[in-house]
Amino acid sequence: MHIILMLAGMIIGLSIGTNFSWFFGVPVMAGSLLFWEMGSKAWREKQEGFLLVVGLACGALVLLSSIFD
Repeated sequence: MHIILMLAGMIIGLSIGTNFSWFFGVPVMAGSLLFWEMGSKAWREKQEGFLLVVGLACGALVLLSSIFD
């Protein structure tokens, strides 16, 4: 979850920076990096493992769909 929140914050900050002003976008991007410290270490490792499994499953589905399509 912390990785998804960090990624969303980086995308929002980049959007603010390119469409409005980098003066406001850079602090949003810098603040979103604080999500790396969210939760305990065991919780972060559990979340990273879950996202790894989800990513591998999505990669397998893309590979299978390209083979059978």
